[in-house]
Amino acid sequence: MAWNLSRIPTTLPRIISLSILAKSLPQFYSKLEVDVIDDFTSQLMHQKMGKWDHQKRKNEALVENVSRSGEKQFDEVKIGELGTDQLGILFQNAIDADNGESVIDLIKFCVDRNETPPLAVLMNVLSFCSQNGNKDAIQQIHQLCENRHPDLLVAHSNFRHFIAEAVWVRGDVSKAVEIFEGVYRENAFLRRRIRLILKYLMTDLVSSGSEAALGNTMHFAERLFRDFNDLSPLTYVWQTCFLSEWFSDQCVALELLEKHNGLCKAVINRIPYVVFVSLKCHRTEVVYRLLEILLKYKMKQQYSSVVASLLNYQFRRGDLIRCSEIIRWAVDNDVPLPKNHHIKMINLLLNRKMNTPLAPQEKEDHKPRYDLKF
Repeated sequence: MAWNLSRIPTTLPRIISLSILAKSLPQFYSKLEVDVIDDFTSQLMHQKMGKWDHQKRKNEALVENVSRSGEKQFDEVKIGELGTDQLGILFQNAIDADNGESVIDLIKFCVDRNETPPLAVLMNVLSFCSQNGNKDAIQQIHQLCENRHPDLLVAHSNFRHFIAEAVWVRGDVSKAVEIFEGVYRENAFLRRRIRLILKYLMTDLVSSGSEAALGNTMHFAERLFRDFNDLSPLTYVWQTCFLSEWFSDQCVALELLEKHNGLCKAVINRIPYVVFVSLKCHRTEVVYRLLEILLKYKMKQQYSSVVASLLNYQFRRGDLIRCSEIIRWAVDNDVPLPKNHHIKMINLLLNRKMNTPLAPQEKEDHKPRYDLKF
């Protein structure tokens, strides 16, 4: 409701006391101030939304032009007219859409005109290319940065860690490990990023079926632990071997724990992932093997957490027998369980009782009986 100051009388009836007036005026002006601020905010938001919609339509049109096949796209979209920010939007939209062809076209486009997107987007482009195994695109970006961002090349070791990831994805794990280790030793700034890359690359290492690749990666991780006291890569190797379906890989995981002091505590952060992946794939035997290891190394807190996860898994499946066995075993071995486990057990019993079909009863024959005499 809008207030009109001109409609307020200059003289008020005497029935209104000065005290009431003194109380009402602050509320009036407060209400007036709030209404003015709300109106101003609403107008400002409408203006912003209009600008955002206009910019969104403009960006969508640009992406549509760039995503067209053929060389006409470069005639329709002039990079000098786009600007660095809009070029970054084009790259990021292509990455979000997983459109590798558009990303490659944009890289060539930038090389021809000696332009680059914002540095943050450029890093995303490099990651996208390395994850897709496109070594040539990374080298093109390297060539582009030699003139425009030479300091960036120095800080990021000439993008060699991206090259290593692309080489790994293409199957040459031994060569990739060699490049990774060289960058790790010479550039402390990139060590965290290398650990992050290895975390995801090693997940699919065993699925490749190459014992040589696994061996090279394990020795690489052991050297990093020996020279830099960095256990992270070794925990990724342990996780990969432990989750493997091959018995030989599972033995390697046990040997690593016995060989390297401190690795057992370091793998604590990997335990939730191991349990999640195993139960998601219904591989309960992996969880039982993990429980044996935790029991061997007296890791009671982690042991209790894994047992609780296994129990919740059986609750979700509605397996009353397994739940009863786990609870009985936990009580006998003094393993604490979540406080709500008894409620879940009661609900499981009730649901089982309600869903159990009743025994079939004999149907009464309502047909009239006749005493036939012949």
